[in-house]
Amino acid sequence: MKQGKLSTVRRLIAGSAVFLLMLAGCAGNQIAADAPASSVGEKAVVVVSVTHDAETGRRAKAGFVLDRDSKVHSTRILRSIEEVLGVPKGSDFDDVHGRVYVLDMEPGTHTVSSWFTVTGMSRLEPRAELPPLTFDVRAGEVVYIGNLNLNHVAGRSLIGVKAVAGAVPEVRDRAVIDIPLAEKKVVSIKGRVTTRLLPMGDWTASAGPRKGAVE
Repeated sequence: MKQGKLSTVRRLIAGSAVFLLMLAGCAGNQIAADAPASSVGEKAVVVVSVTHDAETGRRAKAGFVLDRDSKVHSTRILRSIEEVLGVPKGSDFDDVHGRVYVLDMEPGTHTVSSWFTVTGMSRLEPRAELPPLTFDVRAGEVVYIGNLNLNHVAGRSLIGVKAVAGAVPEVRDRAVIDIPLAEKKVVSIKGRVTTRLLPMGDWTASAGPRKGAVE
C-alpha cells in the first residue's frame, strides 16, 4: 500500500475510534447488568436518576455535571435523554423523560457541580457558580442519592416558535420508583441500596443562553 493511502487509512481508523468514544458518552463506568454482588468491593455504587419535565418532551434534554472541579475524580455528565447514533432513546419513566444511572464510583467525596439544558442549537446553564451538592460514598456500599430534575420554563423565539426560556433544577426523592428500576437493571444490587439523599428542593433557577458548542 502506498504511503499516502496508508496515512489516509490510519486517519480513518483514528477518527472512528474517537467517534466510538463520543458515542460511549461521558457518564463514566456504569455497572454491568450481570455484574455479580462480589464486584462491589473496593469501589462504591451510586444510584441516581436524571429527568426533565414531560411537557418539553424530546425537544430538550437536561444534563447534570458531576465532579467538575475535582482534582481526584473524573468529571461525568449525566443526561436525561440518551442518544444512539443521534437518535433519542426512550425514557425509563412514564411521567417524565429521563433515566436511572447505576454508577461505579471511587470512594470519597463527590459533588453535583452544575447543570445545563440543550434544545436545538441553544444551550442554557446557570448564570453564576452554584454551591455544589456534596455527597460521600464508602467502598462496598450502594447508595441512592436522589433524582436530579430540570423543569423547563416555556417561552417563544423571536419568530414566535415555542422555545425553552429557562430552567429550574431541583433535587427530589423518587426512591420508590428509581430503586426498583435500578435493581431491575443490575440485579446484584437488589436489597442492598441505602438511601442517602442530597439536599431536597430547588437548587437555583437562574439560567441564560451560552454561545458555543452544544453538548
